[in-house]
Amino acid sequence: MNRKLKVFGLALVAALALTAVMASAASAQFTSTSEHTILSGSQKTGTNDVFSAGSGFGAVTCENATFSGTSATKSATEQTITPTYTTCKDSFGRVVDVTSGSYNFTTNGTVHTEGTFTLKVTSGASVICTVTIGAQSGVNGITYKNLGGTSGEEVTSHSTNVKSTIEGGFFNCGTSTTNATAGTYDGVAIITGKDTSGNAVAINKD
Repeated sequence: MNRKLKVFGLALVAALALTAVMASAASAQFTSTSEHTILSGSQKTGTNDVFSAGSGFGAVTCENATFSGTSATKSATEQTITPTYTTCKDSFGRVVDVTSGSYNFTTNGTVHTEGTFTLKVTSGASVICTVTIGAQSGVNGITYKNLGGTSGEEVTSHSTNVKSTIEGGFFNCGTSTTNATAGTYDGVAIITGKDTSGNAVAINKD
């Protein structure tokens, strides 16, 4: 009888622990001290944003990235951010023009892309390789760090499952693959918030 009670007790503790974890995940929120928050950000000093479509494709490094968005409530489970990437080159030093969609960040460590991202590798005046990233869900590897007060959030991306379409062929793109599913994206951004009067407000991932 005692052994059965002990087993039951362990099972109960495990169930309660799982319930607590699930409740915590369900209650995770992006919060702001302002009802309407204007979000903005840029790369963390000393970092670049780096994308690769997968094996064989030379990485695209962007030296400048800025981010913008708005939040209409004090708490939300998702946050939409639009990036702008400039000064981008591939591993051969070729200029890459990036057209951006937007990111829909979730509190569970994934991001959904909205719209279309295109990376066009140029040689002279010609586009020789194009990578297209369409709308997709569950891009992994997103972590958040609250910086405290009105210093904002540090958002780190270390994604390994970005899907894309590659056009241009092996000699221009480094791969003959046309549909890639293991693209990577790495970057660190500092996002801060202001109210509609331009006053800094506290934002957090709770």
